Amino acid sequence: MLGDFTNEEVELLNAFTALRPGGQREIKEYMRYVLGKQYKREVKVAVFNNKLLQNLFHSLLHIVEKEDFDLILVSKRVAQIKELYYAIFEQVHSRYAELIPELDSNEVVREFARAGFENLNAALVKGKPEMIRLEIVDFYQEYNKLAQRRDARQIVAV
Repeated sequence: MLGDFTNEEVELLNAFTALRPGGQREIKEYMRYVLGKQYKREVKVAVFNNKLLQNLFHSLLHIVEKEDFDLILVSKRVAQIKELYYAIFEQVHSRYAELIPELDSNEVVREFARAGFENLNAALVKGKPEMIRLEIVDFYQEYNKLAQRRDARQIVAV
């Protein structure tokens, strides 16, 4: 089992065991804090910078640009976007939920999706093309705003 650890991990474990219980508790709290910050950033980057999700949004916009768009096709595309959005979110969330007890669910990302998809579904149920178009454009614009936020942008090496 010792062969599975790197030198840095052994060094960290040795330093951690040398700490008194109060120091160990502080280190654990700090690790949860740093992991929480990292989780929030990573989930925003994963959701708002996903190329497939962005392509699905673009194709949905192109579908509703037409005067007489197919309601069934729009419904299917919205369902695809919703499924992918929540799958990406859950993938990151579940990875961090194992490490951080009582992990918050990143309300910005989750609440945005809940409200947006709820509004889209309500418009689809009513079946009014202008209302559907308006909700799709609004949802897409909000998605782009969140993608442009500083904490949701990908870091690009120079």
